[in-house]
Amino acid sequence: MPEGPAAGTRRLNRPGVLVESVARDSVAERAGITAGDAILSVEGEPVFDLLDLHFLTSRRRFLLRWATNRGEKREKVIRTGGNPLGVFPEPVRIRRCRNRCIFCFVHQLPKGMRRSLYIKDEDVRLSFLHGQYVTFSDISEEEVRKIIRYRLSPLYVSIHTTDNVLRRRMLGNPHTAEVMPVMRRLVESGIVLHGQIVVCPGINDGSELERSLVALSGLRPGLATVAVVPVGLTSHRRGLPPLRAVSRDEARATLSLLARLRRSLDDRDAEPFAVAADEYYLLAGVKIPGRAAYGSFAQIGNGVGLLRKHQDASRALFRRKHWKRATAGGTVVSGVSPRSYIADFLKVFSERAGARFVHLPVENRLMGKSVTVTGLLSGGDILSALKGTGASRVYLPSVCLREAGDLLLDNLSPGDIARETGATVHLFEPTPQGFYETVCNVTESIF
Repeated sequence: MPEGPAAGTRRLNRPGVLVESVARDSVAERAGITAGDAILSVEGEPVFDLLDLHFLTSRRRFLLRWATNRGEKREKVIRTGGNPLGVFPEPVRIRRCRNRCIFCFVHQLPKGMRRSLYIKDEDVRLSFLHGQYVTFSDISEEEVRKIIRYRLSPLYVSIHTTDNVLRRRMLGNPHTAEVMPVMRRLVESGIVLHGQIVVCPGINDGSELERSLVALSGLRPGLATVAVVPVGLTSHRRGLPPLRAVSRDEARATLSLLARLRRSLDDRDAEPFAVAADEYYLLAGVKIPGRAAYGSFAQIGNGVGLLRKHQDASRALFRRKHWKRATAGGTVVSGVSPRSYIADFLKVFSERAGARFVHLPVENRLMGKSVTVTGLLSGGDILSALKGTGASRVYLPSVCLREAGDLLLDNLSPGDIARETGATVHLFEPTPQGFYETVCNVTESIF
């Protein structure tokens, strides 16, 4: 394990997981556990979070100790018969990130958006449960042991560079732990990792990127993939380190670098190791590769292979012999970056569906023109783009909505857009099949 103040200073919280609710007729209910109680230990082992609770109670028989909501301590031998305990614990208390990464997107957000958007997490539990990226910058020995013991796999790691001095500079944390020893220990213990490198031009690109990827390739197959992602910059970087966007020539150079690395690793029959985000192909102005370049699409949540998936799904949809006809056409909203792909898709789709669908690429004024993805569009920008179009029916990808309550980034809702424009707003799953099902009235949400 790495030495220094970052390597073992963070300790887990006091034991005790609050019970939010109990399933009816469950093992827990029959044992007398109720909402508001706190699970303290299983077989004498303290319970700190939902992972402890899940893994320690997975055995068929155990001694459970808990505190009632009146403060009384109880213990009982629980026999599950192989059934789940039936306890629904309180939500995970997110461990906050202590880094100040020079490229951190949260630091570049404008004011006035949803509070949750400003939360930075550094929590291996969320990495395991939801695929969120962690840096291992201040991971403790206790956490490493828990990862190995509970087989928390796969985990997702923000690496950026294997040069320790440069990594500390990029993370804005002079005390960050060395990432390679942590990853090596985990992969040697059978944990599968997926990494990412956010490329900042002039800092960790070019020869530095190549050096890092070669070093990381030594951790294969435990480190299964590394996504190479261009830095995302908004127009709200006042007071932050100077950075610039990846240029077209730099995007092409990076794609060439990754192609050379693939040939040298000879991973044609394995999971592709170093994979570029779709945005690199859009920036470079070159065609996206075939399915073989993405393997199992393990990094699709990082924007790697989304366009390939969309093209393949489009072809499958257009090969269908029997189509339901659309009741009416409409205007389809998206960000600017996929405009050519969506325009091509809608041209063929309109012919097959018997109705005219037009594409409306929306410029991101809230965050800046360089932010081009659909998922970061605001309601205000969509409203501005719709003005003067005369659209009576609008199709909005559900990826624009991030939380319960169906709110966009700036707290506007699809209903607000409908009221302001007089158009009906239909949400659709952002896949060819999802769009087809919505416009052909198989399933749809209307505001």
